[in-house]
Amino acid sequence: MMQNAFIRNRAEEFDHDVWSTYVLPLYFPQLGLHEARKSQVLQGGRGCGKTALLRYLSYPSQFSPSRMAVPSSALQTIGLYLKADSTYFSGFTGYGESEERWRDIFEHALTLALAEQIVGSVRALNCTSERLGHFGKLTQLDFKDAVQGFAGDEVPADLVGFEKWLRLQRQFLSRWFKNFDSTQPPTLLPLKGFLSALIGELRGKLPYLSNSVFAVYVDEYENLLDYQQRFVNTMIKGGEPPLIFHVAMKPNGMRTRQTIGTESIQETADYRLIRLDEELKPSFSQFCAELFFFRLISEAGLLEELTPVVAQELREQEGLVRRRSPEYQGRVLDEINRILPGQRYSEVASQVLSDTALRGRWESIVAQALKDEGSKLTPDDFRDVQFPEESVVNAALLHQRSKRSKEVQEEFAKLRAGKTSKYKTADWTHHILVGTLLLMYLPLRQKPCPIYAGFDAFVQLSGISVRHFLELCHLSIGDSAPKNSLANFSVPVKEQAEAAVRASRKFRGEVSSFGDQGNRLLALVNLLGKLFRLSQGRYSQSEAERTHFSIVGEELTIAADQVLKEALKWSVLLDVPETKVKGNRYESNDYILNPIYAPFFGLSYNKGRKLEMPSAEAETMLVGKLDDFTKLLRQYEVKWGADSGDQFSLGLEG
Repeated sequence: MMQNAFIRNRAEEFDHDVWSTYVLPLYFPQLGLHEARKSQVLQGGRGCGKTALLRYLSYPSQFSPSRMAVPSSALQTIGLYLKADSTYFSGFTGYGESEERWRDIFEHALTLALAEQIVGSVRALNCTSERLGHFGKLTQLDFKDAVQGFAGDEVPADLVGFEKWLRLQRQFLSRWFKNFDSTQPPTLLPLKGFLSALIGELRGKLPYLSNSVFAVYVDEYENLLDYQQRFVNTMIKGGEPPLIFHVAMKPNGMRTRQTIGTESIQETADYRLIRLDEELKPSFSQFCAELFFFRLISEAGLLEELTPVVAQELREQEGLVRRRSPEYQGRVLDEINRILPGQRYSEVASQVLSDTALRGRWESIVAQALKDEGSKLTPDDFRDVQFPEESVVNAALLHQRSKRSKEVQEEFAKLRAGKTSKYKTADWTHHILVGTLLLMYLPLRQKPCPIYAGFDAFVQLSGISVRHFLELCHLSIGDSAPKNSLANFSVPVKEQAEAAVRASRKFRGEVSSFGDQGNRLLALVNLLGKLFRLSQGRYSQSEAERTHFSIVGEELTIAADQVLKEALKWSVLLDVPETKVKGNRYESNDYILNPIYAPFFGLSYNKGRKLEMPSAEAETMLVGKLDDFTKLLRQYEVKWGADSGDQFSLGLEG
């Protein structure tokens, strides 16, 4: 079914061989990972594609049986994927052993895992009789001769025997862990020496691997303990062909740059930092559209010719030229916008004026402003279905202290007469339209605002997270979707908007599981959501679409700074490092609440107005208690003259 095409939204839900299921991002050639001979640190938020990229680069995908032929370029760099499983590696501590001893055990575990993968890559390359005939020569290998000095005489010489020996060594290590005090410890292997000898045997006996470099991709590097990060850092600093270490991590994932020696690793000198979010952002919209159609083909079985994409072109570098052409991009985006249509703001405004509940709220807000001013004008004087956008924003304009009802009425009359008015010359409409539309929908939880619908809205809500986009699609496309045609299929706006709210609620609910600070991060999301909602609920819309903040004044305490870093690490907040100078004060970062939470709180997903938060208030928000949160909200409620409306839980327990 078409709906199920998007049900898998994590790379971990696919096999390690992702050759048939991976869409190559347009930025891929710029990474230069196949040619890299120095370590690369890939940094990116949740859902930006780190794991999928590393699995694509690793040998199960590059040597996939599904690949028609293995080009010589695939042998240039052979990827070894290693996930830093926090549950497993966090156990490498305690039992009265020193950190140095645990480092040796950790090194041994890595050595065995990577040795299995090195041998596995040779197996994968020769996985068919045709490939074995083309590559082959496996009987020439003598592993005993290669590594006997490290592991002893029991090491088998042949490939099958060596594979079994490695497997038994891994099993023995696991058993030893369960019986730490009573079992004879294993002979610990040195990573660099053992793997270099193993690789040397392959490069010396197999001509097709004579110039191959083995690249270790350590995924979720942030999960490693500090001493484990120091060991991997040492491999980064000392890395050189034929064995190079690369790592992938969330923002702020490198807690230490130290090595096991006296030196630290340095960007540029020892590694190149690649920010995947920034690489993906320029083409994120196209990538999402292509992934949408690719999933319909690969997961739902839709015929390729019914879509504007060619699956093979999405998998291979040769297809990038056509994918960058304006004609191709136009066809893909036109089709996705037809299937996931949005509404123009004028259409949403028209619905406000025609829907009974929404129109009633608009009239109530306008009537309140007129009453407060003592005006004899009525809501009908500020409503014209021929000018829905301007009619809607009149509700906010009438609450702005700088404007009187007579002035607004006069400008509205000019507009209706076809004359120049401040709605355009002073941007009365442009600045507050979205905020005012959201204001109309704010208390009506049963009516999701249509601005959350449409492909463009889904892309903005996703916040450079492919996972978010796939979930929005999954929840939008119901059981009624056709199985074999797209010709007359499009998802109703109402269903998309409802799906956006459901997805937003789901992803907000996941926050409590984000690491050791999960409950604290959920409290941060709730507090910011409520705070921005207070701002959104101001009738005057004088600070419309407030969705981000900066911290001004003193530096944060260590505890508060740590929570802020965790929020960035888990993409609860997104930072914008563009600096600004206002007066004599220097600001270094703006922090945006992840747009995926916007529908749950009824907020804009645009980067609108900024809240400049004093550092003392930021401290409260980041490390305060429930009572502190409530007081902070009350302060802003009074300061803004806002109505708190319905309350969201602010508790640290979510």
